[in-house]
Amino acid sequence: MEAISKILFPTDFSPTAQNAFRYCLLLADKFQAEIQLLHVVYPQYEILDLPVMATQAMQDKTEVAKTVMQTFVEFGLAQVQLNHALSYVPVIRQDIEVGSPAAIINSIARRDDADLIVMGTKGEHNLFEKFFGSVTSDVIRNAPCSIWVVPEHSRYEDVQIATYATDLNEADPYHIWKVCQLLDPYSPIVHCVHVNEQKSLEEAMDFSEFGKFFDHHAPTLQINFRSLNGPIAESIQEFTDTYDVDLLVMYAPHHSLFEQAFHKSQTRKMAFQTNIPLLLFRPM
Repeated sequence: MEAISKILFPTDFSPTAQNAFRYCLLLADKFQAEIQLLHVVYPQYEILDLPVMATQAMQDKTEVAKTVMQTFVEFGLAQVQLNHALSYVPVIRQDIEVGSPAAIINSIARRDDADLIVMGTKGEHNLFEKFFGSVTSDVIRNAPCSIWVVPEHSRYEDVQIATYATDLNEADPYHIWKVCQLLDPYSPIVHCVHVNEQKSLEEAMDFSEFGKFFDHHAPTLQINFRSLNGPIAESIQEFTDTYDVDLLVMYAPHHSLFEQAFHKSQTRKMAFQTNIPLLLFRPM
């Protein structure tokens, strides 16, 4: 992955989004990246709406959204600058689109070659989202780039300690190396953890080989390897709490339609359970 230079930030103007926007501003400051702010107006037509009336209604909603977005930006910048002296005030581009939010977000990310999507999340807090998936969940499934998920009460901290959760994918050494490159502006300590649910000796041996690879190929990285036992999400959550981790990182591959329909991935599960920021790493 190249250095982050363009961040796509979708917003619904909610308090959760406002908190995530403050986080995004400080992230952009660290990476010296521009921010593309995106709000998607969802078309809601009554059955008997006339085309002309429907078009006018959408134009009105779009104009209101433009005004709200400008206020959203000004308020976020003012809040951040109260407590932080930004060394790099990012260029902030504003975009209003009409359509289905998740589809539009991923489409814009592809169109404009976003390096990263930053989103706030409140978790699976109602039955509709639990069964049909939130916008965040849909973006995670289909985004063309990495996603940085900011839980609703999370506050920005420089990433001093990061945890990369691995499932022993054969490409993980490469992914871990690329994540370390990505986080280079922070120079963090990186804990690589693997949850050995079955306490398998074979898995333990495979994991030890990861450590040997980095000892030989990247001795200057501040990286170590730890094996955990127990349920995956709970074990990782306990580890991040114990070691005061600032960022959790997980590899987020594109799944097939079958896997999307029948397998609820650990990455999406963690996106709604973690109380610290989560980077879902997806190489470009």
